Amino acid sequence: MTLVDWCVVVFYLACVIAIGRYFARRQQNTGDYFLGGGRMPWLAVAFSMMASLASTVGYLGTPGEVIKNGVGMFVSSLAIPLSLPILLLVILPFYKRAYQREGVTTCFELLRQRYGASTHLLGVVIWAYMQTAFLGLVLLLASRLVSDMTDIPDIVVIIVIGLASVLYTSAGGMKSVVWTDVMQFAMLFLGAVVTVGVVAAKTGTGVATWWHEVSGQTHELPPLFSLDLATRHTVFGTLLFGFVVQVAYASSEQVVVQRFGATRRVVAMMLTNYGVGVLFSVLQFAVGASLLVFYLRTPGTLPEGIALPTDPAFADQAFPHFIVHYMPIGMTGIVIAALLGAAQSTVDSGVNSMAAVISKDVLPFFGRDNSAGDELQTARWSTKLVGVGVIVMALVAENVPASNNIIDIAQKVVHLGLGPLGALFLVTMLTKRVGTVAANIALLSGFCVAIFFAFHEALLSKTVLSPLLIIPVSFIVTLVLMIIPVSFIVTLVLTPSLGWVYRAQPVNGKRD
Repeated sequence: MTLVDWCVVVFYLACVIAIGRYFARRQQNTGDYFLGGGRMPWLAVAFSMMASLASTVGYLGTPGEVIKNGVGMFVSSLAIPLSLPILLLVILPFYKRAYQREGVTTCFELLRQRYGASTHLLGVVIWAYMQTAFLGLVLLLASRLVSDMTDIPDIVVIIVIGLASVLYTSAGGMKSVVWTDVMQFAMLFLGAVVTVGVVAAKTGTGVATWWHEVSGQTHELPPLFSLDLATRHTVFGTLLFGFVVQVAYASSEQVVVQRFGATRRVVAMMLTNYGVGVLFSVLQFAVGASLLVFYLRTPGTLPEGIALPTDPAFADQAFPHFIVHYMPIGMTGIVIAALLGAAQSTVDSGVNSMAAVISKDVLPFFGRDNSAGDELQTARWSTKLVGVGVIVMALVAENVPASNNIIDIAQKVVHLGLGPLGALFLVTMLTKRVGTVAANIALLSGFCVAIFFAFHEALLSKTVLSPLLIIPVSFIVTLVLMIIPVSFIVTLVLTPSLGWVYRAQPVNGKRD
């Protein structure tokens, strides 16, 4: 890296910390700290959510997936219109009532109100596992990539990125998170545009060439459907994946739900977020396809020992390798700042959301009630504690061998609870006739199904389910078990002859 590149990176880090310190003076209570007072500009919140969900995993994983497996993942973006009716007619009205009438801060408070302490605790534990694993993975990936590009030790990069995120998040709360995310999304977008532009200039190619290469030359187009569920990409399977992920994130991911309470124009915010999300997805696919063309058509650009860019050992490294070796002076700093932004925008949102859950769900569960005077201070200390914990976890995980399969790690390790939690919250929104026992059994069953299929290759010595179907399958299992009353299943199993006369009767407004 040149001096110009270093100046760009240092200036970026200084800006995000300054924003956090600026908003620290404007926090009056936890409503300001966790929800930005509920009056934040909807456009800023939309960009913030996009930056938080993009992450280093998606920013690097999507181009690597395109290079390695073709355009199959692109189909998932087409599922957004399919999920819009559920978002607009079910999810947003539900949370609008929750924030305005019930005064909640986290989605898990609603589980406690509906099902009681056991379901509430299960939901918090599963979500906390996912969030911790995700933040650790994001921070670890960012540190390894920046370390490879700058020769700075991994441990130093982890500490710098993590502490910078904790400093501005713990100081300024949600307002700090949103406005730094806006700047970070601008860096993400600019970094991708710069990459595509540089590849186009170096190769003399464009979108048509890139699409032709990735959808017919190096990779075949995905089939419409396949009875072999181990097929990585089919149009139907990838659409199902995209649909379930969109619904699950909007209904059960605290990072997303928390932003529903941060602005009054929630519908405009989400529609903008989806629109920008599609555009950004297209740009990420363009990065992957253009890099594939670059490495195929420019002799001598691949590292020693790599014959093709589609090699699994290189695909996820293609983007950072291009940044280090083929990006013009000054542009390298912009893209590295974008990588830092991808990590920090995820870490700051995740840390703030985990602090909200600690303050509103965990501490009250153990009987800790904060007075009005120390509630904000508790929130800030919770943020610092979570942030330090994520840094420590990333430092421990730094000794784990690097993986070249970012997307698969996300599906098999990080997002195991996304499908079950999404189904639980969706059914909770649609009906009150599901009891605590049914909710707990369904949630645990879906989570166990996800764990089984994440590790089934080692158990069965073969692949029977694509990693992209783990979330949809666990979602469906949880959904079915919640819809079918547990007492009905027990009756059918224990007394089959009497099963046909069973009629589920609601007890105290709930069905067991």
